[in-house]
Amino acid sequence: MNTAMNALDAALGSADPATVLAGAWEALDLGGQVADAVTWDEAGDELCALMAAQECLAARSLLPLPETGCPLVLEASDIQAGPGGLDPYVALLKRAHRALADLAEQDVQLGEAAEHAAAAARSLAAVRG
Repeated sequence: MNTAMNALDAALGSADPATVLAGAWEALDLGGQVADAVTWDEAGDELCALMAAQECLAARSLLPLPETGCPLVLEASDIQAGPGGLDPYVALLKRAHRALADLAEQDVQLGEAAEHAAAAARSLAAVRG
């Protein structure tokens, strides 16, 4: 999963808006998968997990479908236990927020997607916090 996360980081930092949008879509998809996976985690807050999943879906619905690539498949073993186990995914959602916010000058809809990404990051961070 580290290689995939590195690829998403690179896409979110790209100078090409289409690459950034595709990276954000994939990051939000992965964030939604993580939120779904930890919804029934006994050590977490299921309401926060559900909110994170909904925010990821709302953000993705405002973005164009990626023209290339394929969705990342999350394995349950990819999510670490404990309070810091969700940190890499929270950080990824925060990077998606910043990348979308940077593009939002071009499109109001991207600003809305950025806000949903930020809300998803906050909700996911609160699951085990």
